[in-house]
Amino acid sequence: MIEIKDGIYWVGAVDWNIRNFHGYITHRGTTYNAYLIMDEKVALIDTVKAPFYSEMMQRIEEIVNPEDIDYLISNHTEPDHSGSITKFLKVAENAELIASEMGKRGLKSYYGEDLGCTSIKDKPSISLGSRTLQFVAVPMVHWPDSMVTYIPEEKLLIPNDAFGQHLATSERFDDEVDQAILMHEAKTYYANIVMPLWMSVSRAFKSLEGLEIDMIAPSHGVIWRSRPNMILEAYQRWVEGVSKSRAVIVYDTMWGSTEMVAKALVKGITREGVKVQLYRLNVTHNSDVIADVLEARAVLVGSPTLNNGLFPTVASFLTYMKGLRPKNKIGAVFGSYGWGGGAKRAAEAELKIAGIELVESNLDFNYRPTEEDLKRAEDFGREIAKKIISE
Repeated sequence: MIEIKDGIYWVGAVDWNIRNFHGYITHRGTTYNAYLIMDEKVALIDTVKAPFYSEMMQRIEEIVNPEDIDYLISNHTEPDHSGSITKFLKVAENAELIASEMGKRGLKSYYGEDLGCTSIKDKPSISLGSRTLQFVAVPMVHWPDSMVTYIPEEKLLIPNDAFGQHLATSERFDDEVDQAILMHEAKTYYANIVMPLWMSVSRAFKSLEGLEIDMIAPSHGVIWRSRPNMILEAYQRWVEGVSKSRAVIVYDTMWGSTEMVAKALVKGITREGVKVQLYRLNVTHNSDVIADVLEARAVLVGSPTLNNGLFPTVASFLTYMKGLRPKNKIGAVFGSYGWGGGAKRAAEAELKIAGIELVESNLDFNYRPTEEDLKRAEDFGREIAKKIISE
């Protein structure tokens, strides 16, 4: 356990080994954060994923007899946060479970209709003695049941999945870890989980307007004690769809032709002074690409034609990106084919569905591109770079 403020403790669990979460690759593991507040009344905010129940309980028992806990607050129904609720309530029999109205429904659906639960409609806040817990529903950040808990006396926001990172460390605070790694994981988390819900996040920001915040304790990753404004400002940029002057090129290739075009595009873009990141999909996971797409202005997608359609890895990426619907992007498609095309048309249709503004390209080459074809690809890269710079 770690005391994060006087009488408030982190009692969660560290999952060093998880490498896939919601379908995205978690290279650095994660944490399941739970917070114990000691006062005249005692409250536990969230639990942990079921296999980590004992780890949480060991930390709680260092501080208090679980039977003396008065309240269990469920900010979010998802089992990585609620998975230990039923076990915990068998020990803390007197604890009152509190959740949002949708959270109450979700918890009963997961753990049985006989689960006792109070809605924040009935208790929008509770007093623990010297501290108050205020509850604010933030639906679709990132489930309908999501809510945040705010402690005004401590200026402490406990927002569950918002502002988190999948980052397993022995340190608990933002100022104890490498800042580049921290912000990369925060960006990756937002891009892969929160990005399609930006309108809900924007509404949540409005709900939280006026709150004084000097610490943010999310449910995954480290606690923002030194730089809470840094993650608040980053979320504001991401919600607004602010892009940087850079491009992402993502592709796969069968016999090297599409790869030749991809590299010619890189050459053209960089010659105009624009940064570009090139990803081949058979060696890079979709979730890693999306982390860079979040802040890029342009996304270029390349696919060879297979069976009159998209190459499977490219189809997978486009499906993944379509669900996340990145904001304020321009995009284009390139590729190659043998006796019949089809991949370029299919990819362009998917980009349109994803809400990406399509830039028409004439970059679909039969068999192997010639030097003239590659020059055309390079020129198109320059054109894309100029569009990025001009905006």
